This record gives sequence, structure tokens and C-alpha cells, in this order.
Amino acid sequence: PTPLLTDALPTPRLEGIAAERREVRFVSGDVELAGELDLPMGSGPHPLVFIIHHSGPVPRDAYGYLAEILLRAGYAVFRFDKRGTGASGGVYGCCERDDALAAYRAAVAQAGIDRCRVFIVAQSIGTQHLAAQYQAYLQVQRPRGVALLSNLLRANDIVRIDAPLMVIVADSEPELNAIGPEAVAAHNARYAAGSTLYIADGAEHTLFDIRDGPIDWTDPAWVDRYHRGAMQALVQQLDAWSAVRVSGSC
Repeated sequence: PTPLLTDALPTPRLEGIAAERREVRFVSGDVELAGELDLPMGSGPHPLVFIIHHSGPVPRDAYGYLAEILLRAGYAVFRFDKRGTGASGGVYGCCERDDALAAYRAAVAQAGIDRCRVFIVAQSIGTQHLAAQYQAYLQVQRPRGVALLSNLLRANDIVRIDAPLMVIVADSEPELNAIGPEAVAAHNARYAAGSTLYIADGAEHTLFDIRDGPIDWTDPAWVDRYHRGAMQALVQQLDAWSAVRVSGSC
């Protein structure tokens, strides 16, 4: 199961780890949407992680736990409320690909972020949204790296993403080989930038740990059951990408 709007979405615990929580309004089509840029402590500009949601009518706080992890690691984080949720206008049920692209455009335009170190983290159906419009993302800002959490892309589609890539999937996925090893192998065969794979043992689809039993999404404590190994691998990969010097303009 995936966390939905009716489930418990605790306010992220950003006190002491966020130097600024900036409300950002942007337009997609004829609808005003709302997002939030969280900046880490310390002097900037900061590397940015832009999050593309999984499925369902979820607001920004569905990824509050990830903002906590990334802020502690020194990354700025942009999350947004899907259309018809949180502070965003409109009605949920359409335009998710266009809305995510509009959010990306708003995110990379913000002051305080390092446009040479922009990373995209897409999850589940978000991986499909990104692949479908990846050329449009490039026109806004080429990402330094892309992490596909709960990847849904197979070999034929993952190669649309011309960027250093990390795939993180749960060991419980019924099509694990196709969306994990085979997809990564196809990407590595196409691009020299390289892609890596992490398989989360004992995780459900959205990379929460189920070794102690299933997740109760109505219990606010679900946010503390993220898969430690998967999130540690994500941060380590972001750090590795961030450390690579890029010559010329980015």
C-alpha cells in the first residue's frame, strides 16, 4: 500500500536542521500549486534534491521523512502539494506529469540552491512521469544525477533518462529482475555515466521496512520505518555525485 491523503502524515521534524522553510507558489496550466523549499543549515548555495511523488493524492508532508534525512546530509529539498491537496488549488486527478515539471521549473529558479548540483529523486509512478518528459526537464536544468526509488521503468524506458542513475527497489517486487538488474544493465549499456542498483531487503514497494510486520499507514509512526539501508545508500550516492567536479557551465 501507498500512503494516501487520508492516512497519517505527521509534520516533519525540521527544527534545528532547516535554516529556512520557504513557501513557493507556482502555476501549472491555469492552476496555482504550492511547494516548499527547505534549506539546510550552513552557508549556501546548497545542492538541491527535487522530489517527484509516488501515486495518490498526497501533499508535501508525505515526503517529510525524506526531507529530514536529506537536510541532515546538507541538501536543500523541494517538495510540493499535488493538485487538489494541501495548499494547492485545482482538483486531484489530472496533469501530474505537467505539474511535476512545473514544480521542477519553480524549484531550480529559487535563490540559495546550486544549479550545478541539482538531483532528481522520483518514486514509483514518478519514475514514469520523469521518463516520459525527461527532455523537457533537460530544457529547464540538466540534473547532476537521478535516483529512481521504487522504480517502475523497464529496459526500454529507463534509457530515456540520460543522466547518472541510481535504482533502489524492494526485494519484494514481483517484477524485480525487470525493474532492477535488467533495467540497470540496459542503462549502463547505453550511457557511459553509469548506473547503480540497491535492492532493499525486507521492504515493501515504497521502501519501508516490513521485517517487523506490515506498515499501518494510519499510525504516525510509519515515518520512522523507512528502510535505513536504502536511505543510507541514497545519501551516499548523492554525496558521490555532488563531489564530482564539473568543468564549464552546468
